Amino acid sequence: MQRLIANACDGDSDALGSLLTTYRKYLVFLARTQLHHHMQAKADPSDVVQEVCLAAHAGIADFRGQTAEEFAAWLRGILSNMLAMQVRKYLGTQKRDPRLEQAVDQGLASASGFLQSGLAADITSPSQHFARNEAFLQLAEALESLPEDYRQVIVLRHVDGLPFAEVANLMGRSVDSVEKLWVRGLAKLKRTMN
Repeated sequence: MQRLIANACDGDSDALGSLLTTYRKYLVFLARTQLHHHMQAKADPSDVVQEVCLAAHAGIADFRGQTAEEFAAWLRGILSNMLAMQVRKYLGTQKRDPRLEQAVDQGLASASGFLQSGLAADITSPSQHFARNEAFLQLAEALESLPEDYRQVIVLRHVDGLPFAEVANLMGRSVDSVEKLWVRGLAKLKRTMN
């Protein structure tokens, strides 16, 4: 991964393309977690991520990091800016609102932390650093492959930290139905990861 990053920083567009392909599902997952709060039906997470990839191509010369974590953080920063612009565009906010950008940043950090937290606890050796990075990207890809209702209940419970009653209210279902959906969603996610 570090070789790809170094090559991308040296102007190798194939290396940058490989990196962006690797991080695409991760970015789509993060975008989806933030868009559902503000404008789910108005903006497509894939379109937002496409804009992030174009901005990364245009701005790779500005990237100063060397590690996968720094590259992921740089992409999250671009995504945060794109999401804030999308929210302002669709919700009609005329001026920059720092609270909006802070809320998007916190939401992205929470979603990214969810992807890394359970995995980081299981893999603590520095020699497994690469495997940990690959694992959170696989988790993002597995979450993106879930049916919408499974992904939504997992995001609302684990990323947003909502109780079942509030998840049920947001999803227009009973608490019992949401609890069963959550169990099935986690089981499917586990099967997908194996």
